[in-house]
Amino acid sequence: MSVVEATNLSRWYGSVIAVNDVTVMVQPGITGVLGPNGAGKTTFMRMCMGLIRPSTGSLRILDENPWNNPNLLKRIGYVPEGDAPWRDRTGREALILGGRLSGLSGTQAEEAADRALQQVGLTNEAGKKVDAYSRGMRQRLKFALALLHDPELYILDEPLLGSDPVSRRELIHLIQGLAAQGKSVLVSTHILPDLEAMTQRILLLNHGRLMAYGEVTEIRDWLDRYPRTVRIATPDPRELGAALWRWPTVLSIQAEEGAVLVRTNKPRAFFEELQGFLADGRHPFTSITSPDDNVEAIFRYLVG
Repeated sequence: MSVVEATNLSRWYGSVIAVNDVTVMVQPGITGVLGPNGAGKTTFMRMCMGLIRPSTGSLRILDENPWNNPNLLKRIGYVPEGDAPWRDRTGREALILGGRLSGLSGTQAEEAADRALQQVGLTNEAGKKVDAYSRGMRQRLKFALALLHDPELYILDEPLLGSDPVSRRELIHLIQGLAAQGKSVLVSTHILPDLEAMTQRILLLNHGRLMAYGEVTEIRDWLDRYPRTVRIATPDPRELGAALWRWPTVLSIQAEEGAVLVRTNKPRAFFEELQGFLADGRHPFTSITSPDDNVEAIFRYLVG
């Protein structure tokens, strides 16, 4: 079952179109929601939460309509934009209050609060007022609020914002751990290496439109017209470069110490020919990689 199913989904504010005719089925697991500022990421995620009603189209979250559906909220953990709430309370008090609002009993809320504080690394700060927390600590507290009721789906809007490198690494491990437990996560971030550490599956929005959805390698294979760089590690780069120079699938070649960098506009045909070429062993090599097979390269191309 898909966790998010949108069909011709649009949302506009007067003459401004925030989300424009998006159709997508998001599968379970971790999906990164990418896009430049104003791409429609937050509007899309707020519609998934049922906080905004679509202007047109349909949206199903965990096979339910999210609009005006409080029961669905029990199945979702949400980290929104903005600051942490209840800044006049201690961290633990804020979480207990959040647990009670989620429908937990007093004892359940206290147990859930202590568990969530431990998960996000705030146990030693539990007795401090939220107002005294650093920005990164308040981000972790918001994450803890999402964990309280052990939901099936997490919708995380910039959950790593303001976190130091150590905290970011810990939260990334936490998100990966949730997926390992069978949870699903929609997470937006502008820090592409952080996203790549979490998942290779992306949903990319630009100007409110869906530009791509799927695994980075799958999306990359669709972009056959976009030249790809291939790095072949070899003890004799000049000899290998000379052998590849006249191939019709090769646009340019650059020899560097211990490797040849090849630019090709027909990657599929190039890789098929390269496999047979290297199989005879006359041109030794140690590895074949593509620097373009990553989230940042796909993002630059699709929004460029």
